[in-house]
Amino acid sequence: MKKLIILALGFTVLLGLNGCGKEELTSRSKTPLNTCPLYFASENLCGEISWVKGPSADVKSEFTVAFWKKAESSPSGQLTEPKGQVGAFLRMTCCGSVSFPQVKKLSEGKYAVTEASFTPGKWEVYVQLKQGDQVDKQLVKVQVDD
Repeated sequence: MKKLIILALGFTVLLGLNGCGKEELTSRSKTPLNTCPLYFASENLCGEISWVKGPSADVKSEFTVAFWKKAESSPSGQLTEPKGQVGAFLRMTCCGSVSFPQVKKLSEGKYAVTEASFTPGKWEVYVQLKQGDQVDKQLVKVQVDD
């Protein structure tokens, strides 16, 4: 009976580690990165993350996200308010740990993402636009050091 329990626990641990280190496939923009770092096809918008604090494992990190029409090809022009609800989440690449920082609208087309907690390692920072059941998400890869 003990061997059966130990075998079951070992199998459970192996199943839990099965995806560790594998990268999830995500749609990527075919648009050049210098003109549209994050492309949200559902609304034909570009987006860009700008770090205010971090990314850091020592303190809570913060960044802003700006949205603009793809045709304008620059965040320095007029920003555009997305039709969908803006959200963000963080995913650790090695093991899939996920956290959800706070998102707050600052102005038309500009959002603050705060309370972002990281530990050392490789992370994916996702920004998403959600309308009903449709979710359009893009990511930025981040390495957080000690």
